[in-house]
Amino acid sequence: MTLRMRLFVIALCAATSLSYAQTPTWSADVASIVYSKCTPCHRTGEIAPFTFESYEDVANRAGSVKYAVETRTMPPWPPTAGHGTFMGNRSLSNVEIAKISAWVDAGAPSGDLTQAPKPPTFPSGSQLGTPDLVLEMPQTWQVQGNNKDVYRYFVLPTNIPADTYISAIEFRPGNTKVVHHVLYYLDTSGTGRARDLADPLPGYAGFGDPGFTSAASFLGWVPGAQQRFFPPEIGVRFYKGSDLVIQVHYAPSETDQTDLSHVNIFFHKNPVSRLVQEFSLNPTNLIAGQSFVINANTSRTFTTKYTVPIDISLIGVAPHMHLLGINARAYAVTSKGDTINLIKIDDWEFHWQGGYAYRNPVKIPRGSTLFYTAEYDNTVNNPENPNSPPKTVRWGESTTDEMLLCYFHWVAYLAGDETLNMENTPITSVADGAHNEIRRITVYPSPTRSDRSQVAIESATARAVRLTIVDIAGRTVYNSDQQHQLVSGLNILPLNTHGLASGQYFVRIESKEESTTVAFSVAR
Repeated sequence: MTLRMRLFVIALCAATSLSYAQTPTWSADVASIVYSKCTPCHRTGEIAPFTFESYEDVANRAGSVKYAVETRTMPPWPPTAGHGTFMGNRSLSNVEIAKISAWVDAGAPSGDLTQAPKPPTFPSGSQLGTPDLVLEMPQTWQVQGNNKDVYRYFVLPTNIPADTYISAIEFRPGNTKVVHHVLYYLDTSGTGRARDLADPLPGYAGFGDPGFTSAASFLGWVPGAQQRFFPPEIGVRFYKGSDLVIQVHYAPSETDQTDLSHVNIFFHKNPVSRLVQEFSLNPTNLIAGQSFVINANTSRTFTTKYTVPIDISLIGVAPHMHLLGINARAYAVTSKGDTINLIKIDDWEFHWQGGYAYRNPVKIPRGSTLFYTAEYDNTVNNPENPNSPPKTVRWGESTTDEMLLCYFHWVAYLAGDETLNMENTPITSVADGAHNEIRRITVYPSPTRSDRSQVAIESATARAVRLTIVDIAGRTVYNSDQQHQLVSGLNILPLNTHGLASGQYFVRIESKEESTTVAFSVAR
């Protein structure tokens, strides 16, 4: 345990000494935390080695749970608080950690199990509905039971006849026991196909570089991740005849396994006015006097920078290093000298890397300088060092090489982007073969400060709907006196927020066929 981690645990122990009016119980206090932050990965068939689907599951491992949450080993969430607000944050607050610790110290009391929250249910086919295109791995991959990590690229031909735009990409693991994480690349060069043909096994081997420059930008997938649609006007271009190349990280397994995963693609039904783009900070952006070489038995910090030529809105960020990485930070400094914190990872863990999407786009004004700094430890003090004794390390794609990368996903800035809630899209549980008619819903602006907002609804079919607004306590605060007739495609409806106090609300969209709810907020 690092010194920083030990100091955190000491501080947390002090926090857990806070007196509770009533001893925390599973039913009243702990179950909701576990089911929200732990069960998405700790459930039957998922990659976690044991399940947290009941009181008994967690109580039987109470001591381990306390240690894991106090050291912040679990749930895994590398970004540091205060450096970007991201969707899908799995981290626990200090209050939640203290509550779990006090519960364990009290002997893990169950409370009234009849009043406990029910375990969550998860979709088996898609979180988003019926996809427009399904891309499956061409062949089954055989995972050997040799307790070794495997990184493998698979080429999935799209065969689309013309350029189009996608509103969502959804990875569905074929074997959740071994699929650790996935990265996406769009290949218009044919390089992936050539490498696949040259490799006798399905796909082709690779660790850090697919061998080509991706023609489109997608954040990756990790277990427990919620899949989301882009807002109606934002999308990613899919090119005619391109190949979607996925890099799959297979976790070590003690037994032989097989995997046949697939990807669901959802297309925009209407023209897209804002294209998601990507750029990276890498060794070509190093400040003067630096070169990317990490000598044996040394620690080094590198800094890259880039001046932004136009106003942009960042929608995602993805730092990348290998096993020597210690910490990383991305931030921007405006022409006025203001600092915009974008992401900071204090304890880099290669096996938990990923991409992070902002809850609201982050404006980077024209003329601002983007910085990305990363520290590496190439000494014997780094337990992750792949070389013993340490060796001089340079750029490369193997596990024993290193990389200095930070990807930024962005769109050209438009006024009001700061209030565009990228998390407003509902996550719908849909079983295999089910058909979800309402594809996505976005309330904007959110938070709203006026008496009227708008709700964008993309529907697969024409239908009549009614809008209702309920508050966080479930009370109806607005009930539309008229039905709205949706057309197939994108619909923009007015939303009456007159008289609503500041706070969190939910819009319920009801039709004869279904009812769907999406959150929004009011800030007066």
